[in-house]
Amino acid sequence: MPPLNLPTPSKDPSPGRRLPGGPRLESFTLELKTVTPILGGGPVTRQLSDVDIIRVPTLRGHLRFWWRALYGYSYADEGDDARLAFARKERELWGGMGLGEEEPRRSQVELSVRDVHDAVMDSSDISLGEAQSYALWPARKTREEDPAPRWKPGLRFILEVRAPEGEAMLQVRNAFRAWLLFDGYGSRTRRGCGAVTLVSSEARQGWLPKNASRAELRRLFGDLPLFQPELSRERRDLPLLRGARLYRNLKGEASPDANNAWLEALGWLREFRQGTHGAQGERPRNPSPVGDNRAGRSNWPEADKIRHHARPSKPGPDPRAYPEEHAPRSAYPRTPVWPRAGFGLPIVFHFQQKQRGTKESYSRLEPEKVQLQWMTNRGDVRDRLGSPLIVKAMPLANGRFEPIALWMERGYPTGGQVVLMQGGNPLDATRADFDKLAAEHDQPLFNPLRRSKSLREAFFTWLGDTRKAREA
Repeated sequence: MPPLNLPTPSKDPSPGRRLPGGPRLESFTLELKTVTPILGGGPVTRQLSDVDIIRVPTLRGHLRFWWRALYGYSYADEGDDARLAFARKERELWGGMGLGEEEPRRSQVELSVRDVHDAVMDSSDISLGEAQSYALWPARKTREEDPAPRWKPGLRFILEVRAPEGEAMLQVRNAFRAWLLFDGYGSRTRRGCGAVTLVSSEARQGWLPKNASRAELRRLFGDLPLFQPELSRERRDLPLLRGARLYRNLKGEASPDANNAWLEALGWLREFRQGTHGAQGERPRNPSPVGDNRAGRSNWPEADKIRHHARPSKPGPDPRAYPEEHAPRSAYPRTPVWPRAGFGLPIVFHFQQKQRGTKESYSRLEPEKVQLQWMTNRGDVRDRLGSPLIVKAMPLANGRFEPIALWMERGYPTGGQVVLMQGGNPLDATRADFDKLAAEHDQPLFNPLRRSKSLREAFFTWLGDTRKAREA
């Protein structure tokens, strides 16, 4: 039986098919293919399953996230009662454990995956010199583990989705479309991994936009409020598309090659996080004994702040005696601030312990086993916080791909603070508020940190100043 590629839902082919005690179902069936590598997505970290390659629970989690992002706006600005009502609405459609004395509820949305083929595993190591390494670096070989395998682009599968007819199916369709445009399968999807598109040209015409303009996206999603920061109020923990901001490359050009579009969008984030344009112009280059002319020190404050607070791996006789080229700079005194935490946590830092171009260790070694996490207002340490920023190749109706950067409307944990961890223990003196770009007496060396009030503003201002992208 050939794959079905239907741009609109069809009535369930089984007459009278209903959920037990529930409404009649509609369905749509589409063939999809991946266009960037899949990293993860299975039940075991750093492993792939060759039996259950595309897992329904993983797909369901992705669709459920985007349903919240589309429809949570009507509850996000209200009180606890409204948020409880939204939780009940979500559980009614997607299933879940009972709230209070309520019984658990099965999902009204049914997914099935079949005909998974063209799955090619890649177990090669990740070279940090590759452009895609900025997204795939968690898969690189370590001292303890071999490279994590990935599925190469080109994997195909057929997905069938069933949901109650009417408004419920409309919402599921919108969630599926948002997943296609802004997400992918597996992990590191906010860095563009696991992106998918539709195989059939006819299906693409019905499901995908002609370009990454806000007008096209609003046409597809109807009257849902998308990309309207003027409507957002106090930002909540729930990521939303209502107040999101969408950027596309400067000329709005799409590429026939998804990989090229992905690497362009990924490059925006990589260059910004590396702080290339500093207060004195381009980030300086430090000549080394082996003549590799590597980039000099980062213009961001994190490394200097860590050296102020964290213990070195093997303290020398003078704990303040850093090699001259590594001593904390006067522009970044001791007061903690962690601006890049806004791109997601945890952030693990690896400091060079040996002199460049030699096998000799520094006389006073750098800190080891340090990472940024966050702490609740009750003092509980948490390690995970997703990034509100998504960079990826957006699939278009004509089969091309446009590089995009999407910053979702989302606040930071209420009362939460970023904290530096060393050896698994929080360093209490390093606690700092989220989305703070500079501490008192700092003199930021990266220009966007001087001119902006938030990380989102800094990133998009930088995209405009460097003429890489513009708002959709």
